[in-house]
Amino acid sequence: MHLTKSTEQAICIMVMLYMQDRRIYLNSKEISERLDISPTYLKKIMRKLVLSDLVLANTGVGGGYKYRQNKVITLYDIYKAINGEVNLFVLQADYIEKVFKGAENMTSRYKDYLKKINTINLSLKESLKQITIEDIIRDILKKTADIRIDWNNWEVEFEILYKKLKN
Repeated sequence: MHLTKSTEQAICIMVMLYMQDRRIYLNSKEISERLDISPTYLKKIMRKLVLSDLVLANTGVGGGYKYRQNKVITLYDIYKAINGEVNLFVLQADYIEKVFKGAENMTSRYKDYLKKINTINLSLKESLKQITIEDIIRDILKKTADIRIDWNNWEVEFEILYKKLKN
């Protein structure tokens, strides 16, 4: 399985939004600059996240994006929002069928083989569903995982956090 650049960026965006003060929208300029993503490309990613009901969007002054409150968001939710409902392990051609061409009962045996391939897909999807954005933040921030900041003013927020954590 290959994690696309846009999926990885979307995961990072969701981490930022999860940590964002829930009363304040995070503006796209801050996300774009922090993650070094072009504003145009960021809009494409954000549109997919909004359409998948993972993110709230608000236009105008003070607008931006918010994490969908009271929603547990998994890595699979993000993967699906960015890439669509796809199989993660896909056969490009029917080579195995060609190897055994002419063998007795090949059709039913090939179907058994495809079931095993599908088991891989289901296993990967279930694994991605087990990891939430909150899990990622808790793994990285440990005891301070409940901290909320305003990324729009991250320099000031980091100074305040540093002082709090120092004491």
